[in-house]
Amino acid sequence: MIFNVYQKVFHIWYVPIFPVEKHWKILDGTTKKEVKETTPAMRSALDLKMIKKRSPLWSYTGLAIVALPVLALLIYVVYGVFDVSSNGIQKTLAKNSRISNKEILAKTPEIGDLYTFKVLNVDRVTDMNGHTTGYKSSHFSSPYDVDFFVNYISKDSVGLEYNLMEGRSDYTYGLKPEFRLSKAEIRLAAENYQDLDILEYPNREGAETKKIVGIFQIQRER
Repeated sequence: MIFNVYQKVFHIWYVPIFPVEKHWKILDGTTKKEVKETTPAMRSALDLKMIKKRSPLWSYTGLAIVALPVLALLIYVVYGVFDVSSNGIQKTLAKNSRISNKEILAKTPEIGDLYTFKVLNVDRVTDMNGHTTGYKSSHFSSPYDVDFFVNYISKDSVGLEYNLMEGRSDYTYGLKPEFRLSKAEIRLAAENYQDLDILEYPNREGAETKKIVGIFQIQRER
Protein backbone atom coordinates (compact mmCIF):
# COMPACT_ATOMS: atom_id res chain seq x y z
CA MET A 1 0.00 0.00 0.00
CA ILE A 2 1.02 3.59 -0.67
CA PHE A 3 0.10 6.25 1.90
CA ASN A 4 -0.32 9.82 0.61
CA VAL A 5 -0.94 12.87 2.83
CA TYR A 6 -2.49 15.99 1.26
CA GLN A 7 -2.45 19.53 2.63
CA LYS A 8 -5.37 21.86 1.89
CA VAL A 9 -4.37 25.53 1.72
CA PHE A 10 -6.43 28.72 1.72
CA HIS A 11 -5.23 30.81 -1.20
CA ILE A 12 -6.03 34.04 -3.03
CA TRP A 13 -5.33 34.17 -6.77
CA TYR A 14 -3.20 31.01 -6.46
CA VAL A 15 -1.07 32.54 -3.72
CA PRO A 16 -1.09 30.24 -0.65
CA ILE A 17 -2.06 32.19 2.46
CA PHE A 18 -2.19 29.59 5.24
CA PRO A 19 -2.82 25.83 5.65
CA VAL A 20 -6.36 24.73 6.43
CA GLU A 21 -6.49 20.98 6.96
CA LYS A 22 -4.81 17.67 6.01
CA HIS A 23 -6.26 14.45 4.69
CA TRP A 24 -4.83 11.13 3.61
CA LYS A 25 -5.41 8.52 0.92
CA ILE A 26 -4.28 4.90 0.68
CA LEU A 27 -3.46 3.47 -2.71
CA ASP A 28 -3.00 -0.15 -3.66
CA GLY A 29 0.70 -0.63 -4.35
CA THR A 30 -0.02 -2.76 -7.43
CA THR A 31 -3.10 -1.25 -9.04
CA LYS A 32 -2.57 2.31 -7.72
CA LYS A 33 -6.26 2.45 -6.97
CA GLU A 34 -7.55 4.07 -3.81
CA VAL A 35 -8.21 1.65 -0.99
CA LYS A 36 -11.61 2.46 0.48
CA GLU A 37 -11.80 -0.20 3.14
CA THR A 38 -9.56 0.51 6.15
CA THR A 39 -9.56 -0.72 9.72
CA PRO A 40 -10.20 1.58 12.69
CA ALA A 41 -6.67 0.90 13.94
CA MET A 42 -5.22 1.96 10.57
CA ARG A 43 -7.30 5.14 10.46
CA SER A 44 -6.32 6.07 14.02
CA ALA A 45 -2.66 5.50 13.28
CA LEU A 46 -2.86 7.66 10.15
CA ASP A 47 -4.72 10.47 11.94
CA LEU A 48 -2.10 10.47 14.70
CA LYS A 49 0.69 10.66 12.13
CA MET A 50 -1.01 13.63 10.42
CA ILE A 51 -1.35 15.54 13.68
CA LYS A 52 2.40 15.23 14.25
CA LYS A 53 3.29 16.11 10.66
CA ARG A 54 3.98 19.83 10.21
CA SER A 55 2.44 21.86 7.41
CA PRO A 56 4.95 22.71 4.65
CA LEU A 57 6.51 26.19 4.76
CA TRP A 58 5.31 27.04 1.27
CA SER A 59 1.73 26.98 2.54
CA TYR A 60 2.51 30.20 4.53
CA THR A 61 3.95 32.10 1.54
CA GLY A 62 1.11 34.61 1.21
CA LEU A 63 0.95 35.18 4.96
CA ALA A 64 4.68 35.95 4.98
CA ILE A 65 4.28 38.36 2.04
CA VAL A 66 1.54 40.24 3.91
CA ALA A 67 3.30 40.09 7.29
CA LEU A 68 6.68 41.42 6.16
CA PRO A 69 5.57 44.99 5.29
CA VAL A 70 3.34 45.08 8.37
CA LEU A 71 6.28 43.96 10.51
CA ALA A 72 8.56 46.52 8.84
CA LEU A 73 6.00 49.27 9.52
CA LEU A 74 5.64 48.15 13.13
CA ILE A 75 9.44 48.19 13.61
CA TYR A 76 9.59 51.66 12.05
CA VAL A 77 6.83 52.96 14.36
CA VAL A 78 8.37 51.36 17.46
CA TYR A 79 11.81 52.72 16.56
CA GLY A 80 10.31 56.17 15.96
CA VAL A 81 8.51 56.11 19.31
CA PHE A 82 11.69 54.90 21.05
CA ASP A 83 13.75 57.59 19.32
CA VAL A 84 11.27 60.32 20.28
CA SER A 85 11.12 58.97 23.83
CA SER A 86 14.91 58.85 24.02
CA ASN A 87 15.21 62.42 22.72
CA GLY A 88 12.53 63.51 25.17
CA ILE A 89 14.42 61.93 28.08
CA GLN A 90 17.69 63.54 26.97
CA LYS A 91 16.03 66.94 26.65
CA THR A 92 14.42 66.56 30.08
CA LEU A 93 17.77 65.61 31.64
CA ALA A 94 19.50 68.54 29.93
CA LYS A 95 16.73 70.90 31.07
CA ASN A 96 16.89 69.64 34.67
CA SER A 97 20.68 70.00 34.63
CA ARG A 98 20.44 73.56 33.29
CA ILE A 99 17.81 74.53 35.90
CA SER A 100 19.82 72.99 38.73
CA ASN A 101 23.01 74.75 37.59
CA LYS A 102 21.11 78.04 37.17
CA GLU A 103 19.69 77.94 40.69
CA ILE A 104 23.11 77.22 42.19
CA LEU A 105 24.81 80.07 40.28
CA ALA A 106 21.95 82.47 41.12
CA LYS A 107 22.76 82.02 44.81
CA THR A 108 26.48 82.62 44.33
CA PRO A 109 26.94 85.34 41.66
CA GLU A 110 30.40 86.22 40.38
CA ILE A 111 31.80 89.02 38.22
CA GLY A 112 31.67 87.98 34.55
CA ASP A 113 28.70 85.58 34.88
CA LEU A 114 26.56 85.65 31.73
CA TYR A 115 22.84 85.92 32.51
CA THR A 116 20.35 85.10 29.75
CA PHE A 117 17.08 86.87 30.52
CA LYS A 118 13.93 85.65 28.76
CA VAL A 119 11.25 88.28 28.15
CA LEU A 120 7.64 87.15 27.84
CA ASN A 121 4.59 89.17 26.76
CA VAL A 122 1.44 88.37 28.74
CA ASP A 123 -2.19 89.41 28.36
CA ARG A 124 -4.52 90.41 31.20
CA VAL A 125 -7.17 87.88 32.27
CA THR A 126 -10.42 89.16 33.76
CA ASP A 127 -13.42 87.60 35.43
CA MET A 128 -17.05 88.10 34.37
CA ASN A 129 -17.15 91.39 36.26
CA GLY A 130 -14.09 92.78 34.46
CA HIS A 131 -11.75 92.46 37.44
CA THR A 132 -8.17 91.38 36.76
CA THR A 133 -7.54 87.80 37.90
CA GLY A 134 -4.04 87.39 36.45
CA TYR A 135 -2.07 87.24 33.22
CA LYS A 136 -1.48 84.55 30.60
CA SER A 137 1.03 84.15 27.75
CA SER A 138 0.15 86.21 24.70
CA HIS A 139 -0.74 84.26 21.54
CA PHE A 140 0.61 87.04 19.32
CA SER A 141 4.24 87.12 20.46
CA SER A 142 7.02 84.71 21.37
CA PRO A 143 9.49 84.98 24.25
CA TYR A 144 12.98 86.24 23.37
CA ASP A 145 16.40 86.16 25.05
CA VAL A 146 18.73 89.01 26.04
CA ASP A 147 22.24 88.51 27.52
CA PHE A 148 23.79 90.54 30.37
CA PHE A 149 27.12 90.28 32.17
CA VAL A 150 27.54 90.71 35.93
CA ASN A 151 29.74 93.80 36.43
CA TYR A 152 29.12 94.59 40.09
CA ILE A 153 28.37 92.63 43.29
CA SER A 154 27.61 93.99 46.74
CA LYS A 155 26.33 92.35 49.90
CA ASP A 156 22.68 92.53 48.82
CA SER A 157 22.61 93.33 45.09
CA VAL A 158 24.09 92.47 41.71
CA GLY A 159 24.77 94.85 38.83
CA LEU A 160 24.32 93.69 35.23
CA GLU A 161 25.34 95.25 31.91
CA TYR A 162 24.05 94.48 28.41
CA ASN A 163 26.32 92.08 26.52
CA LEU A 164 27.41 94.35 23.68
CA MET A 165 29.47 91.88 21.65
CA GLU A 166 31.51 92.89 18.61
CA GLY A 167 29.26 93.38 15.61
CA ARG A 168 26.10 93.33 17.70
CA SER A 169 23.60 96.20 17.76
CA ASP A 170 23.25 98.17 20.99
CA TYR A 171 19.49 97.52 20.88
CA THR A 172 18.53 96.02 24.26
CA TYR A 173 15.08 94.67 23.28
CA GLY A 174 13.16 96.86 25.68
CA LEU A 175 15.41 96.29 28.70
CA LYS A 176 17.65 98.87 30.39
CA PRO A 177 21.25 98.63 29.13
CA GLU A 178 22.44 98.52 32.74
CA PHE A 179 20.57 97.83 35.97
CA ARG A 180 20.89 96.44 39.47
CA LEU A 181 18.84 93.66 41.09
CA SER A 182 18.74 92.42 44.65
CA LYS A 183 20.02 88.90 45.21
CA ALA A 184 16.52 87.92 46.33
CA GLU A 185 15.08 89.17 43.00
CA ILE A 186 17.68 87.17 41.08
CA ARG A 187 16.78 83.97 42.94
CA LEU A 188 13.06 84.54 42.23
CA ALA A 189 13.69 85.35 38.55
CA ALA A 190 15.71 82.13 38.23
CA GLU A 191 12.65 80.19 39.40
CA ASN A 192 9.87 81.98 37.49
CA TYR A 193 8.94 85.05 35.46
CA GLN A 194 8.78 88.29 37.45
CA ASP A 195 7.63 91.88 36.92
CA LEU A 196 11.17 93.25 37.39
CA ASP A 197 12.12 96.92 37.30
CA ILE A 198 14.56 96.44 34.42
CA LEU A 199 12.33 97.51 31.52
CA GLU A 200 13.08 100.76 29.67
CA TYR A 201 9.34 101.43 29.74
CA PRO A 202 7.86 100.02 32.99
CA ASN A 203 4.54 98.16 32.87
CA ARG A 204 1.48 100.26 33.62
CA GLU A 205 -0.69 99.01 36.46
CA GLY A 206 -3.67 97.06 35.08
CA ALA A 207 -2.32 97.19 31.49
CA GLU A 208 -3.95 94.87 28.96
CA THR A 209 -0.52 93.57 27.95
CA LYS A 210 2.75 93.69 29.84
CA LYS A 211 6.24 92.18 29.84
CA ILE A 212 7.60 89.88 32.51
CA VAL A 213 11.18 88.66 32.77
CA GLY A 214 12.85 85.49 33.98
CA ILE A 215 16.43 84.21 34.07
CA PHE A 216 16.60 81.38 31.53
CA GLN A 217 20.25 80.46 31.98
CA ILE A 218 23.40 81.46 33.86
CA GLN A 219 26.83 80.65 32.42
CA ARG A 220 30.18 80.89 34.15
CA GLU A 221 33.61 80.33 32.65
CA ARG A 222 35.44 77.66 34.58
